Amino acid sequence: MRSFILSLAAVMLASAALGDQLVLTGQVKEGTFQGVENARFQFVTAKGRFMKEQLGRVTKMVLAKPVKVSYVTSDGKEEKDVELKGFEKRTFTFSKKGGEDVAVPQLKMKSISLIFEGDGAEGDAGGGRYPIPAVDLNSLAGADITPEQQTVIDEFTNAKKAFDEFAADSAALVAEMDKATGPKREEFLNQLRQRKNDEQPLRKALLAAYNALADAFPEPSEEPAAKLAPAKSPAKTPAKSKH
Repeated sequence: MRSFILSLAAVMLASAALGDQLVLTGQVKEGTFQGVENARFQFVTAKGRFMKEQLGRVTKMVLAKPVKVSYVTSDGKEEKDVELKGFEKRTFTFSKKGGEDVAVPQLKMKSISLIFEGDGAEGDAGGGRYPIPAVDLNSLAGADITPEQQTVIDEFTNAKKAFDEFAADSAALVAEMDKATGPKREEFLNQLRQRKNDEQPLRKALLAAYNALADAFPEPSEEPAAKLAPAKSPAKTPAKSKH
């Protein structure tokens, strides 16, 4: 997930209750890890606010359980379908299939994207990965929402509805195909191949709406204010000598 990977304005993830922890200097944030992008941790707090925290400010990340991810290092190397185990001492620890652990220093990490699976309706002709985490829009209820924020919520709701309905129809076709044989089965397969292409714009629209939601409800920054240099006293004009 790009420019994301983002994710969520005052959004509660289904896994948020498991309690990932992001440890910063002097404070601990509870919530759900969302990824790494542009040298920042992406994290949804337990209150449903979306954080983008600089890597340099995070001393440790403790995950309730390992999460499936893909990652890209600064030298262009990409690893897919591995498990992230945590972050400590400026190092990410991953586990490959087979149980091999891999340590990647913070300075070599370019991005980490979560792999969301089995959540809600499924795309890619009923057999793919859902593109975003579970979203609880009820956590956005409140009188302090601006008209602009409400517009973002409405656009997200519509994009999600369109994607879910399309994916549900695809899943129903898969179920029908599994019952069919011969030419009828081939007919279903052709329909599903076309639907896989037709799904892509809906998927992109949902991801864009999800990212807009994240940007609309950020966690207030708690970065320490920059120290102001003491004001310089105005230079004194040398007194003129009296003759």
